[in-house]
This record gives sequence, C-alpha cells and structure tokens, in this order.
Amino acid sequence: MFWNIYKKSILRSLRSKEMVIWTAVFPIMLSTLFYFAFSSLDKNDMLDSIPVAIVRNQEYEQEKYFQEMVEELSDSDDALLDVKLVDEEKDADLLLKEGEITGYITIDHGAPGLFVKGEGMSQTVLKNILDRYIQTKDTVENIVKSNPLSALGLIASGKNGLTQGEAGVEEISFTSRKPSSVVHYYYALLAMTCLYGGFYGVMIIEAMQANLSPQGARGAVSPGSKWTIFGASFLASLTALSASLFIVVCYMQFILGVGFGGQFFYALLTCFVGGLVGIAFGCLIALPSRWKGGFKTAVVVGISMICCFFAGLMIGGINYIVSQSAPVLSMINPAARISDAFYCLYYYDDHIRYFQNLGILVVMAAVMLGIVLVFTGRKQYESI
Repeated sequence: MFWNIYKKSILRSLRSKEMVIWTAVFPIMLSTLFYFAFSSLDKNDMLDSIPVAIVRNQEYEQEKYFQEMVEELSDSDDALLDVKLVDEEKDADLLLKEGEITGYITIDHGAPGLFVKGEGMSQTVLKNILDRYIQTKDTVENIVKSNPLSALGLIASGKNGLTQGEAGVEEISFTSRKPSSVVHYYYALLAMTCLYGGFYGVMIIEAMQANLSPQGARGAVSPGSKWTIFGASFLASLTALSASLFIVVCYMQFILGVGFGGQFFYALLTCFVGGLVGIAFGCLIALPSRWKGGFKTAVVVGISMICCFFAGLMIGGINYIVSQSAPVLSMINPAARISDAFYCLYYYDDHIRYFQNLGILVVMAAVMLGIVLVFTGRKQYESI
C-alpha cells in the first residue's frame, strides 16, 4: 500500500500545474532575469589593467628602481598597469588626448610626474602608486643618509624597499574562488524554491483531512494507517520537489554559469534538506482545519517571502546586517540557513560551517514534523 500511495502521489504532483510552475518554471525564469540584470556587476567590480604611457627620457633610464616597480606592476596576466613607452612627451600627450591611455608619467629631477585627463578610479590608482613610490624613496634615502650601515641590510636581503611593498604585509586568500556580488541572489532564489515546497505540505495535510477533501475521507475509512498515508505522500512530495530543484540547479550551473564552488553534489544535498524543511513547513501551516486552502497557500507565500527578504533575495547584504544585529533571528530563518549553506560551498574549502547549517535545517524539519505528527494523530471524526 505504501508504494502504491507513493506512486499515485508523484503522479498527482506532476499533474499539478501550480506545483510545476512555482517550483521549476518560475525559478528558472527568475534566475534568467537575474542573469541578464546582474551579469555585468562582477565585471564592473573588477579593475582592468590601466593603460599608461611613460616618457622614456634620459632621467627615466637612470631610475632603475622606478623601472623595476613598473615592471612588477605590468609583467603578469592580471597586471595592474598596461605600459606604453614613448620617446617624446608630445607623443604621450597625443595618446592622452585621443583617449588611448588614462595618463602618462614623466621623470623630472628624479621625481615622477603624472598627467591625466579627468578624474576617476584609474587616475586615483595611478596617483597612489606614484605617491607611495616617492614616499618610500624619500624614506630610504633619509635612512641611508642618517645611518649608512643600514643600507647593507637592504642589500643583503635582496630588497631595495622601493619595488617591494610586502615586507610587513602578506596577502592570503581563504578560498580559491573569486568574490562575487551576485551569487547571493541565486542562492536566495534557491532558498525560496525550497520553501515553496510548503505548497506540497499543504496538499499533503488537506488530502489527509476527511472534512476538507474526498481523498481525506477515503483515507480515513481505508485499512491503511494514517502514518502510512502521510509517510508515502511526504516522500513522494520530497521526490517531486527534489526533481524540480535538480533541474533548477543544473540550469543555473550549466546554462547560466552560477558557481557552487565546484561541489555540485553538495549543492543537491542542500536542496534536498531545504526541500525537507519547506514541505514540513507547509504541513505545519496546513494543520488548522478552519483555514481555507487559499489562505494557507497565501500564508506559505507570505512567510517564505519574508524569510527570503532577510536572506538577501531583494536587497543584497541585508542577510549580513541581520546576522550581526539579530543573530538569533538569522539562525532560525530557514531561507538564511539554506542560502548560507550555498555560500559555504562557494567560499569555504572546509565543510564545518556548511554542515552546521544543514544540522540546523534538519532540526527545524524534525521539530515541525513532530508537531504535525502529534496533532494529526490526535484528530478524530465523529462521522464521515
């Protein structure tokens, strides 16, 4: 009987146009809109190589340290500077007027001078580079003048102090993935889809209540126990929702290029646990017999949207604000936990925080299912 109910419940879920639209079609459409609306944000946040010209005069040839600095900043695949060497200042000025470079540098009396046209991020970066070079050069020269022996330490270490600025600071990365300002929208969308599994939960409970549906009346007089009916229906709904989430995740990763940190199967596991919470949430909402089906669905949508709002679906960064100002509310928000689990896959190389999120979600589902089973088991009917 269990498997018969399971198969029938899956067919019922697949035939429900509303379920297919809200758990598969709608997330795919919305993620596509996200792609066209936000695909350029990460590119805009990245600073491209700055085109700059340097006048190769006699003083430039004498500034070996400056040449070394320029070589370090321009000699790599992701170089900060795209350097063009010109022989005359008038050639550099012509390139600047034509918009081929952001600015040009000349060496005059041992000090670099910058000429730019307009203001912006690139011009500010060029100015900061030259300011740091001048300050470091003056510092080293003053140290050498006051204490000539200190120059021996610089020479022995193989560092001149002008071209290498990492003596006191070392940059380390906690992840091999590039930071992204848009992935949280997709993760929050997946969290919303998981919570929309609440529609399945409403359908399960209404199909078990004899005073609300013909299926419930037949189930109440059938020889099978209500636990068998509930278990088979719940498992079938979880299967159907997981299939929809699988399609959405595949579409995001392989069509839209949304990253999950190269951990595709962990992403599917997150969707499975998130779907478990969503269906349990819908079952809990559907318990009151006096509420009509449309009202229960509206409650599921309303609470899901509130949870997803504070998970960052509408406003980026609000999930971080909530986690800092109200950590308890963030902790009990299922959408925030689902979204954060995806974050952990993308940014972290270990799974400690990831499994903490999954553990919280499993506890949420267990609590809600426990309440549902207690109240469902106590329900009796005088006549059918």
